[in-house]
Amino acid sequence: MTCKGICIRHKAQKPVGSGRYSTGQKRCQICELFIKWEGLWCPCCGYRLRTKPRNLKYKAKLKTKKVEAHLLLLQEQIQRV
Repeated sequence: MTCKGICIRHKAQKPVGSGRYSTGQKRCQICELFIKWEGLWCPCCGYRLRTKPRNLKYKAKLKTKKVEAHLLLLQEQIQRV
Protein backbone atom coordinates (compact mmCIF):
# COMPACT_ATOMS: atom_id res chain seq x y z
CA MET A 1 0.00 0.00 0.00
CA THR A 2 1.66 3.16 -1.22
CA CYS A 3 0.46 6.65 -2.04
CA LYS A 4 -0.38 7.04 -5.73
CA GLY A 5 -1.05 10.79 -5.61
CA ILE A 6 -4.82 10.54 -6.10
CA CYS A 7 -5.44 11.90 -2.60
CA ILE A 8 -4.15 15.34 -3.61
CA ARG A 9 -7.49 15.94 -5.37
CA HIS A 10 -9.29 15.44 -2.05
CA LYS A 11 -6.88 17.38 0.19
CA ALA A 12 -8.72 19.39 2.86
CA GLN A 13 -7.90 22.91 4.02
CA LYS A 14 -7.52 23.51 7.75
CA PRO A 15 -10.76 24.99 9.14
CA VAL A 16 -10.65 28.22 11.12
CA GLY A 17 -12.08 28.09 14.62
CA SER A 18 -12.86 24.38 14.77
CA GLY A 19 -11.11 21.04 14.58
CA ARG A 20 -10.50 18.95 11.51
CA TYR A 21 -12.33 15.86 12.74
CA SER A 22 -15.36 17.85 13.92
CA THR A 23 -15.79 19.24 10.39
CA GLY A 24 -15.71 15.77 8.84
CA GLN A 25 -12.12 15.61 7.64
CA LYS A 26 -10.28 12.30 7.84
CA ARG A 27 -6.58 11.49 7.97
CA CYS A 28 -4.68 8.91 5.96
CA GLN A 29 -1.59 7.65 7.75
CA ILE A 30 0.04 6.41 4.55
CA CYS A 31 -0.48 9.56 2.46
CA GLU A 32 0.08 11.73 5.57
CA LEU A 33 -2.64 14.29 4.92
CA PHE A 34 -6.20 15.20 5.81
CA ILE A 35 -8.78 14.59 3.11
CA LYS A 36 -12.44 15.38 2.64
CA TRP A 37 -13.87 11.95 1.79
CA GLU A 38 -17.11 10.15 2.66
CA GLY A 39 -15.76 6.60 2.69
CA LEU A 40 -13.79 4.79 5.38
CA TRP A 41 -10.94 3.83 3.03
CA CYS A 42 -8.44 6.14 1.34
CA PRO A 43 -9.23 6.60 -2.38
CA CYS A 44 -5.49 6.67 -3.10
CA CYS A 45 -3.84 3.83 -1.21
CA GLY A 46 -6.81 1.87 0.15
CA TYR A 47 -5.69 2.25 3.78
CA ARG A 48 -8.29 2.78 6.53
CA LEU A 49 -8.84 6.48 7.27
CA ARG A 50 -8.60 7.81 10.81
CA THR A 51 -11.80 9.60 11.86
CA LYS A 52 -10.94 10.45 15.49
CA PRO A 53 -7.92 12.14 17.08
CA ARG A 54 -5.32 10.07 18.91
CA ASN A 55 -4.32 12.72 21.45
CA LEU A 56 -6.30 12.79 24.74
CA LYS A 57 -6.56 16.57 24.68
CA TYR A 58 -8.14 16.64 21.23
CA LYS A 59 -10.37 13.66 22.00
CA ALA A 60 -11.85 15.57 24.92
CA LYS A 61 -12.26 18.69 22.79
CA LEU A 62 -14.09 16.74 20.07
CA LYS A 63 -16.34 15.09 22.64
CA THR A 64 -17.38 18.41 24.19
CA LYS A 65 -18.17 19.86 20.77
CA LYS A 66 -20.38 16.86 19.96
CA VAL A 67 -22.20 17.20 23.30
CA GLU A 68 -22.73 20.93 22.74
CA ALA A 69 -24.10 20.30 19.25
CA HIS A 70 -26.45 17.63 20.61
CA LEU A 71 -27.72 19.99 23.34
CA LEU A 72 -28.39 22.73 20.79
CA LEU A 73 -30.36 20.28 18.68
CA LEU A 74 -32.44 19.24 21.69
CA GLN A 75 -33.14 22.88 22.59
CA GLU A 76 -34.35 23.58 19.04
CA GLN A 77 -36.68 20.58 19.17
CA ILE A 78 -38.09 21.69 22.52
CA GLN A 79 -38.73 25.21 21.23
CA ARG A 80 -40.69 23.84 18.24
CA VAL A 81 -43.08 22.02 20.55
